[in-house]
Amino acid sequence: MMERIFDLLPLWFGILAGGVVAMQVTTSISKRIRRAHGLRKAQLGRVAQASKVLREKVKVTLDLRREERQMEVELIVLDRSIAEGEAQAEREKRTESQIYVFDERKNTGDQAFLFTITHPDFNNLARNAPPEICTSWRSGRRYMVWAASEKMAAAKANMRFNQDKGYRVSPPQAVEGDMEEY
Repeated sequence: MMERIFDLLPLWFGILAGGVVAMQVTTSISKRIRRAHGLRKAQLGRVAQASKVLREKVKVTLDLRREERQMEVELIVLDRSIAEGEAQAEREKRTESQIYVFDERKNTGDQAFLFTITHPDFNNLARNAPPEICTSWRSGRRYMVWAASEKMAAAKANMRFNQDKGYRVSPPQAVEGDMEEY
């Protein structure tokens, strides 16, 4: 019986060695599987982090595009407002009445008088005059005259803008208030 045990001894060592090798292979495979799971988990974490960053960037991009569209709409509205404002300013400028002064000389006790002087056909009087000047003469120009009385002011205006040349002089209006406004 002992002999039989000795005969089976290499078999038992072979089984034992095979078991040890199987254990080592199982342990090695187990370590590799754990390492692969760890690497997979780390990779999934990086992918999740990259996805999170990408979603944030997409959100910011979409917000910026929405804001850009709103700003473009605001710019269109502002451009229209500016154009309307400029047109309104131009209309007011055209209708704004300038006051021309005959001369700056003024005696003590003189008073300011305003006249509206028109010329319906200024283009015949000054053939090369620009159209805006002809228009201003047709619609009337306001002149200020310094004189001691209404009669003197009318005489100065009629002397300078002779009716024989086609000028029409309105009756004088005395200027009240602060002359610095004019």
